Amino acid sequence: MPAPSLLKRSSLYGSLTTRFVAFLVDTTMLVFFYTIIFYSAGSNAQEMNSWDKTLQHNGVSIPDLLAIGKALFLNPFFAVVHWLYYTLLEASPKQATIGKFTLGLKVTDLRGKRISVWQSNLRYFSKLLSLVPVGLGFLLILTTRRSQMFHDYMARTVVVTD
Repeated sequence: MPAPSLLKRSSLYGSLTTRFVAFLVDTTMLVFFYTIIFYSAGSNAQEMNSWDKTLQHNGVSIPDLLAIGKALFLNPFFAVVHWLYYTLLEASPKQATIGKFTLGLKVTDLRGKRISVWQSNLRYFSKLLSLVPVGLGFLLILTTRRSQMFHDYMARTVVVTD
């Protein structure tokens, strides 16, 4: 009698909702760690307004929000940390950022293998092109067979459930 054959479960592709939640987890992590680094690197703690002081005394005005946004997101350190976070973690043996790993997703090439650092860089910088026409590159996931976004096509990658 022949031995029963083992069936390998086929990978399912990451949905728009799951990938968006992973993005929110990653963004929360990055902003949290960046804020800790940003505040600890300040030369004078008196110069830095905390969120509660800003909200209690002044309320939130547009100039305050712009100043906070400039301080956090136009700092080149944030861009470098953001790039390294996505590029190195998606090319790592876990094949996922913390958000993707938490939700059971991983980034693979088209054959299901780990992606290279070069592919990870291409995928990261192609996300800028996904944003260009009102984020349509991200909505491409709704029409593709493998649930790929524009940056996935460019880097020849897919996001699968683990």
